Amino acid sequence: MLTRSRANRLVRTPGGRLALHRKKFYRAVSTCALTGTRMQLPKNAKQGRNRRASRSSKRPNRPYGGVASPSAARREIVRVARRLNP
Repeated sequence: MLTRSRANRLVRTPGGRLALHRKKFYRAVSTCALTGTRMQLPKNAKQGRNRRASRSSKRPNRPYGGVASPSAARREIVRVARRLNP
């Protein structure tokens, strides 16, 4: 969240005076919850892009979509299926 205290920073310029600089905060790169690897989500999924599109349209339409990477999701689904059907 970009509150006034986080955004505004006093920076000393080369001339020796203090100037008010506004810092921009960007969303962190999404990572897989299970492995920690970087997710490859579409650009529309990033904050501030295509706000009218629903969140489900910006995520893969599968179990653990947008939370776990495809390989990690596959491992988790297989693990759950093996636990249910011994």
